[in-house]
Amino acid sequence: MSNDIICNGNAANLPSLNVVKTPIKYEMDPAGNFDWLLHIYYARQDFSSCEALIDQLLDTQLNPEYLYFVRGQIRRNQEKYYEALKYFQLAINLNSKNIENFKEIGKTLYLMGRYEQALEVYREAEELSNRPDNEIFHFIGEILLLSDNPNSRQEAKQYFQKAVEHGKMIDSFKRLAELHRQEKDYSKAVEVLEACLQISPESTEILTEISVLYLKINETQKAFDKLLNVTDINAGCPLGLLAFGAILQSRGDVDGALAKYKQIHGCDNVETSELWNNVGLCFFKKKKNFVAISCLRKSVWLAPLNYNALYNMSLIYITAKQYASGFHTLAAAISLRKESAECYMLLGICLQKLKDNENALLAFERSSGLVKPNMKSPLVFLNSAIFLYQMGKTEAAAVNFNNFVEESKEFVLSTELKFQATKLKAMLQQSNCESLVESLGRLDEENENEKDNLPLEVTAKVMVTPQKLNN
Repeated sequence: MSNDIICNGNAANLPSLNVVKTPIKYEMDPAGNFDWLLHIYYARQDFSSCEALIDQLLDTQLNPEYLYFVRGQIRRNQEKYYEALKYFQLAINLNSKNIENFKEIGKTLYLMGRYEQALEVYREAEELSNRPDNEIFHFIGEILLLSDNPNSRQEAKQYFQKAVEHGKMIDSFKRLAELHRQEKDYSKAVEVLEACLQISPESTEILTEISVLYLKINETQKAFDKLLNVTDINAGCPLGLLAFGAILQSRGDVDGALAKYKQIHGCDNVETSELWNNVGLCFFKKKKNFVAISCLRKSVWLAPLNYNALYNMSLIYITAKQYASGFHTLAAAISLRKESAECYMLLGICLQKLKDNENALLAFERSSGLVKPNMKSPLVFLNSAIFLYQMGKTEAAAVNFNNFVEESKEFVLSTELKFQATKLKAMLQQSNCESLVESLGRLDEENENEKDNLPLEVTAKVMVTPQKLNN
């Protein structure tokens, strides 16, 4: 190809434009600091390049503390814990005031299951640190939770509170909220998780957990608003849909709840005991008892130790007049919660229907004895009073009836329960029971705040989170 061009009518000859590029060679200065390059390799999880660079620099650097530190982290990622401890110890030998080395040793010991030694290391790091360190506080709290000492739980709570105040570790917020929830301080748990939302405002897990806690304190509208945020972020969030369905179910919108549960069932690999429990209760509300029992059997099959599912299934068995099946299911539920007054009450009903009055009496007496002062279980006393009256034990029936009247003061009674209570009172008065209360007039009075109270009845347990055995 010619390089000539025509310029002003004359041919002009141009020089060649070929450019020869000389490759640039980078040479590593033996005295230079390449910690930045090592950090980049480690952040990329390029451990082979890390190892090669460490081997190259170990002989040249006068203070290879960071090299040992990174190699220790690599060994821990490879689950070579003893080698990791060796390298972290070499780093401490070079700089005994760097708390990061102590934190990594503590974390390694924690992963090895050597909790007491890990706690000692973190305590030492806490003393050496010249400023509050949220990571140290968090791991001390985690280790204290694993202790058998009952006082350690409160100390762990204090450390998680410190971690929340001095850092932004989401796990610390979750742990602290979980401890408040286990103590049934739901308002405090909500406060902690609301603060966590400032760090991660689009976390569907945290938003759903807040909505569940709002449900526990009967703030259904706030729970509904949080779940709307969940569906805006992720319309197919299974736990959000489950909580959404539970709210609709509690409001009596069974068809709307079933629609939400159907969306969960359409998700891949999402099939939980809680889902089938709630679906079963929807069919129970529709008076389709046999379909409800099938759903609850599925729930129990997925989680045999789910107390709520067993309790609900026994309730439906009794409604369907399958008393023998109800007895066996209640026996399984009681084995999980031996202090459940409601379970013993239902067991007494089953035994009464099965003509075993002697054991039914023991079950009713057990249920009445399990009611604690802070528990409001008036229905336990009413059923016990009715059974005792039928057995001819009028004085004992009157005592239970008086307990029922006292316990039911904070409830709005359904029409059926008012009728049964008034009828039982009349029968006891005909028996001239001296211990019977004089009046049941309050049962016929209308409560001005009726809409803010729950009707007194044996209620099924709608579930929005997996049931824990220690609750």
